[in-house]
Amino acid sequence: MPDIELPFTNPALVEALEVIMMREGFDTIEQAAEFVLAQSVREGIKRVTGKGRALYAIKGKKTTCV
Repeated sequence: MPDIELPFTNPALVEALEVIMMREGFDTIEQAAEFVLAQSVREGIKRVTGKGRALYAIKGKKTTCV
């Protein structure tokens, strides 16, 4: 998982991440924070693209719009 340390200043955030850490079985608060971020990104993608769709890079010929 992450090799960074997150400097928390909000005790409520630390407490919430500790609850997630215990519930999901993570070893560190950083892992819980990464999990929360990933969940948030997934939910955002669902709102933008529709349920269950993924974002993929479009490959093909490069053309200019005229």
